[in-house]
Amino acid sequence: MLCAIARIDTQSREKLSALQQAAERFGITVHKIYGHITLATYMGEDDRAFIASCKEILSACTPFSVYYEKVEVLSATSIIVASPRKENALLDMHHAIAAQWGHSLDHWTNNDHWQPHTTLVYDPQIDLQVLAEAMQKEFIPFFAHVTRIEFSQVTAHGYEIVDSVDLHLTIYG
Repeated sequence: MLCAIARIDTQSREKLSALQQAAERFGITVHKIYGHITLATYMGEDDRAFIASCKEILSACTPFSVYYEKVEVLSATSIIVASPRKENALLDMHHAIAAQWGHSLDHWTNNDHWQPHTTLVYDPQIDLQVLAEAMQKEFIPFFAHVTRIEFSQVTAHGYEIVDSVDLHLTIYG
C-alpha cells in the first residue's frame, strides 16, 4: 500500500498536536501527528508507475492552502479528525490522481468516498463523540499550507516516505 499525501506546514502540525492534549486529559494515548492529508491510497502492484504518474500530474501544481474548519468523528474508521474544506487545489489534485488511478485506489480515497482529513485520534474502544466535542471546543479554524506531496509506503512498523514532490511557484518574467 502506497499513499500520496499532502504534507502540511510545521506551524499547522503544532496546532493539531496541541488539540491532542484534550485526548490525553481523557487518559487516551495518542500518536504524534505526522501532519498530512491523504490524497490517494494506491493498492496496485506497480508503485513506481504510480509515483511517476503522480509526479507528472503534480508537476503543474503550485503551493496551496487548506482551511481546517472543524473537528469531527469518522465513525466507520474509529477516528477523530481535523477536516479541511474541499477547496479547488486539493480537489483538483485528488481528482487528477483518481481519474488516472481510481481503479487501483482503496475504498476510502476513490472519488465517491474521499473525505480529506488529518487524523488526530484513533481508538475503536471509546466514545469518540464525547472526546471530539471536547476537542472542537478548543479548536480554532485556521489555514494550513502545503508545499510538498510525499509518497508514503505503509510498512509493518508504520510508514516510510519513499519519494516526494516539492510544489513550486511559477514565476513569469
